[in-house]
Amino acid sequence: MWFLIRAAFWLSIVFALLPWPDNSGFGSSPPAAIWSRTRDAIGAALGKARAAGEKICTDSPLACLKAAARLDQFAGDKRADDGVRGAGAARQPPPAGQLKAALSGAPSR
Repeated sequence: MWFLIRAAFWLSIVFALLPWPDNSGFGSSPPAAIWSRTRDAIGAALGKARAAGEKICTDSPLACLKAAARLDQFAGDKRADDGVRGAGAARQPPPAGQLKAALSGAPSR
């Protein structure tokens, strides 16, 4: 692993110091049209993802809650790796019975 990190470091140094032709696009900022189209494309992709997520959660709230619990567990595992939480302290998703009770409004056991 350290070999890959060192290789990437030294290759980035070499590429930064290499002479590049003036018309190559390196070292100059890209045109504003590229930034504008990129921003629009990212915004459209995020909008589609948000709409798809809303549709899934509207159609099947239980599946949405399960997916959110898995995502929270995954994020908790990453935070534990980063030292935000103690190792192994990531929250586990609640049992399915509690999720159904939360959706129906009934008190959990």
